[in-house]
Amino acid sequence: MNNNEVTNGIVFSSRVRLARNIRSLPFPSKAINAEPYIKLIDKTFQILNKNGKYNMYKMSTITDYEKNALKELHLISSDLIKNKELGCAIISEDKTISVMLNEEDHLREQCVLEGFNLNKAYEKINKIDDELSKRFDIAFDNELGYLTACLTNLGTGMRASVMLFLPALTETDSIAKIISDVSKMGLTVRGVYGEGSKAYGYLYQISNQVSLGVDEKTILQNVSDVVLKICEAEQSVRHALMKDREVQTKDEVLRAYGILTNAVKYSREEFMSLMAKVKLGAYLNIIPIENKKEIDNIIQKAQPSLIMLNAGKELTPLERDLYRAELVKEGLRKIVQTK
Repeated sequence: MNNNEVTNGIVFSSRVRLARNIRSLPFPSKAINAEPYIKLIDKTFQILNKNGKYNMYKMSTITDYEKNALKELHLISSDLIKNKELGCAIISEDKTISVMLNEEDHLREQCVLEGFNLNKAYEKINKIDDELSKRFDIAFDNELGYLTACLTNLGTGMRASVMLFLPALTETDSIAKIISDVSKMGLTVRGVYGEGSKAYGYLYQISNQVSLGVDEKTILQNVSDVVLKICEAEQSVRHALMKDREVQTKDEVLRAYGILTNAVKYSREEFMSLMAKVKLGAYLNIIPIENKKEIDNIIQKAQPSLIMLNAGKELTPLERDLYRAELVKEGLRKIVQTK
């Protein structure tokens, strides 16, 4: 199988993030005078808009559900949300480029692309980094590389990560060994929203653990090699599930589909668990869905803050659960092929 066949139905997205800081300016957590940090935001916005169309989202002016919606889209972090006074994100209109300002570092530049596209994501964010580096005095040391707030980002300042959908490895209790093996190779496994988060819906992030002493090309290659091996293992176990546990697997998938298409309400946790089984069922040809990417679109729209963003107002947990059920029922009706 080629790489596309191996990663199909497993790789959700690829991200490359670069951490940068301005020489002589204290880290955001040590900020005393807000003025230079505000100027940094304005200047960055001007630079980026000379090379594309970007929108600015200041943590001091947008609503809590708007902040969390950006987090659910993997465009900002929890740490940025915490900096209510100086935190800001400048995001491209196509939502592939996000530059966070005054998070842990002065600049957190990232590119997120669908599928297995680490190299392309690096190329895109590297061009952005080159433009910003021309205009700012970036803190760099000949021995330590880029100077960052967290020691694990010293060196290239780069974090390359791939989001993987691993239901078969999880259900067969093989994921623990995968996590152990990956850590021995200098990589780490995190949940769907990064460090400290849970692996909702069988989604895991695989990324490099350190960036000191290795160059960008090596980091990208190491992460890519490990991702391909994990994808091969997931594909193998999926085939085994249909061979050795066909009845049980079909039953779990169709039960999940039945609940999603009939229940009046469900929480995010229940929804993510059920929808993950439906997604697995689609790739195992148990449920006839031709455009499988639409499953991910439904999953994304059904997240709590994105529901409120679409509704344009705050909703109670019960209102969100009811809204989610209607949204999912309608979405599945549109994409599931019927005879």
